[in-house]
Amino acid sequence: MQPILAIGTHIFEIVPLSLQKIEERTRAMWPVVGRFGQTGARQLTGFGEDDFEVSGLYFNEEFGGHQEYLALKATQRLGQPVDLVGWVAGDGLANVFGTVVILEVGNCHAFIGKGGVGRKSEFSVKLGVFGDDAGGGLF
Repeated sequence: MQPILAIGTHIFEIVPLSLQKIEERTRAMWPVVGRFGQTGARQLTGFGEDDFEVSGLYFNEEFGGHQEYLALKATQRLGQPVDLVGWVAGDGLANVFGTVVILEVGNCHAFIGKGGVGRKSEFSVKLGVFGDDAGGGLF
């Protein structure tokens, strides 16, 4: 299988953890500053937190995936920054987006199967930029 994305040692491929969506947000702070005798004007005062979220699904009874999901949660609990890496299609080259921290890991289990794990599970992982090494956004 061709890797799509890696969060630290966690590699997302087509199965078992199928990556379905990537969302990113960058923020700039432009508060209104009052001006004498005129309406206010906006002034750039810096940048806010950038965040990045990946979401997808897995079908544990058919392809597995729940153990990989639990491993993501374990990495989050370590409280250590990890690298975010993406692969360029076809040529096997990697693109290092930067160092991130895992802020949130979530899952929605549907059609509960053996052991209380959903037959269909939709997961999400929210990441934050660790430092300024991503250059104002992950992409």
